[in-house]
Amino acid sequence: MKKIFTFILCLMMTVSLIGCSAGKKAVATVNGQDITLENYQKLLSLNKSSMESYYGSDVWSKEMEDGKTYKDTLKEMVLQTMIDSEVIYQESEKQKVLPTDKQIQEQIDSFNESIKNDSDYKAELEKMAINEEFLKFQFARDLANSNLQEKFEKDTKISETDMKKYYEDNKKSFYTDTVTASHILLKTQDDEGKELSSEKKKEAKKKAEEALAKVKSGEDFAKVAKEYSQDSSASKGGELGTFGRGQMVTEFENVAFDMKKGEISDIVETQYGYHIIKVTGRVDKQGTYDDVKGKIKTTLASEKYTEYVEKLKKDSKIEQKEDIVKSAKF
Repeated sequence: MKKIFTFILCLMMTVSLIGCSAGKKAVATVNGQDITLENYQKLLSLNKSSMESYYGSDVWSKEMEDGKTYKDTLKEMVLQTMIDSEVIYQESEKQKVLPTDKQIQEQIDSFNESIKNDSDYKAELEKMAINEEFLKFQFARDLANSNLQEKFEKDTKISETDMKKYYEDNKKSFYTDTVTASHILLKTQDDEGKELSSEKKKEAKKKAEEALAKVKSGEDFAKVAKEYSQDSSASKGGELGTFGRGQMVTEFENVAFDMKKGEISDIVETQYGYHIIKVTGRVDKQGTYDDVKGKIKTTLASEKYTEYVEKLKKDSKIEQKEDIVKSAKF
């Protein structure tokens, strides 16, 4: 369940917003700068909606490992993210790396362009009062964070010793095990995900057997996929691209990762139907230090930036107003 909140935290760092308006209630202050209830409410509503679209509206009553509900955890994470965002924004101003009005407007224009044909989403944003003013503050802080991090990482030196130590300590994480494959799928579910009748499943199995016989006899796999497969990849000859472990359903993955390049599987049954898999590429190797040096440098610089922000936060005067936070609608 923790993965859910990792996702939400990433989302919030992208859309976090702090505003200041005389006379408005504040859920917190950072060095005298208000984080308003109005903007906290907007961000809370936005993330509540996003989470429900992935996990359903019944997630809020569920408890996490610490005994808190997802509702309470989300409310706290939104608040802490907004506090972090304000701390970063203030430091960006001191470091003279705030974004220009033009840069902010470009982000707004890009966002509006991306949703111009999504009337349902636009209506939802309007309902939550996500307006132009909100977007200006939102992207100002998003860009300020990017600018400050870029400056910090540029000014921060990462030693070769630290990078080599990180490599040795995390060697397993640089092991690459991927498969590039194509498949033919005969579905045993309808478009709504409901299981087909026994008779229709038999028909699907028979079709899969026909397709298997053709590819095993030497017919072009892509051609057979276009003819038989009911997956969206059929138009591309069944190409699925490259994937690592944990990205496919277990039954599919176990077979694919046990195959060599050029091999074609027998029929593999999953919850989706009957698959025939062809492995077209296989990478199974340990990444060398030189291979991953750049990635390690980025990781260590990012970790140092996180520590830097934590210190900025520790050195800031922060006041949280729990009674105002509790008054936010959910």
